[in-house]
Amino acid sequence: MLGGLRAATCVAALAVVWTACLAQEKQAETPVRVRLVPVVEEAIEQKRQVTGDVLAIGRSQLAAQEPGLVIEVAVDEGARVKKGDLIARLDPEGLELDLLEAKASVLAAEAKVAEEEALSAQAVRDRDRIKEMLALESGSKPELDRAESQAAAEAARLEQARAQLVIEHARQRVIEKRLGDLEIRAPFAGRVTEKFTEVGQWLQAGGPVVELVSLDPVEIRVDVPERFVSRAMQAETVSVMLPGLGQEVSARVIGVIPRGDMRSRLFPLRLLADNPEELIQPGMSAIGLVPTSERAVTMLVPKDAILQGEMGSYVYFEGGGRSAMAPVERLFAVGDRVAIRSAVLHAGMNVVVEGNERMWPGQLLAVVQEPSPQPEPGE
Repeated sequence: MLGGLRAATCVAALAVVWTACLAQEKQAETPVRVRLVPVVEEAIEQKRQVTGDVLAIGRSQLAAQEPGLVIEVAVDEGARVKKGDLIARLDPEGLELDLLEAKASVLAAEAKVAEEEALSAQAVRDRDRIKEMLALESGSKPELDRAESQAAAEAARLEQARAQLVIEHARQRVIEKRLGDLEIRAPFAGRVTEKFTEVGQWLQAGGPVVELVSLDPVEIRVDVPERFVSRAMQAETVSVMLPGLGQEVSARVIGVIPRGDMRSRLFPLRLLADNPEELIQPGMSAIGLVPTSERAVTMLVPKDAILQGEMGSYVYFEGGGRSAMAPVERLFAVGDRVAIRSAVLHAGMNVVVEGNERMWPGQLLAVVQEPSPQPEPGE
């Protein structure tokens, strides 16, 4: 009984496999609509792979400007902050009392100025009245001298009161600034990488609060051999592969650091890459493709022809009316084409640029557009 059941199961499994094979064979005989483009060879400027690292364009260890008790820490490690966001707050009670005292001192100084202005004005009026009396020969010269001295003294006391008012205003502004410094805020947008304090901790002036790094944009530094430095600096952008992300980005050239390694003769080339999603992290490795001024005949295929599989990059090409696969090594991008190296392909062969997404070797091809004529090298 058991043997019969096993035999029936094997027959059913073979039937499934046979049905799948027939279906695949039938589908393989169904032509796939594709568009073909010829492989071309051109003498183009070569690019060289150079290695480097990703750096943060801005990194700062935020510190307390005032001593005080930490009453709030608004961020955790890894938090994303915008410029001006609150990071931490210290206890303001002591300085708030100082501010009340300073405001009272300002009011007292303003009252003193008003008093001295009134006394000075009275002294001026008394002096002027004695001058008029002296002109009418009803006053005396000593009285005028005393009146002028009194007016000068009152003017001096008024200036002193005004100066004291300026001092009290300045003292108030200093305390207000110190109060503002009790709130530690982000000087730029970025992410918190490390936290050094917690609520309840006493911080001295200059005590660290958090470390903040800016991630958009990021700087990439790659080491360029000295014979390629001049040409690399002339480039506006450089293609950079980030192995950690498996993606390629375009980075702007911002300059070279004039400090080469004495042994390797490598110079750091500075690049700037946009990072709006903050996927690129400081410390990642980077591989840049810098121009070399050297020209060589190189095979080119459209970007759409290249597919990526577990074994690497490959393309489908037309071989006797059917699809065939050719592994390729991507070298660098040239506009909307890619420079490649392949032991299978050669100039004039037609590669599939449309219809290759769900293709496998051996399928019949139905060309929906004839391949364009192969350009002469250098066109």
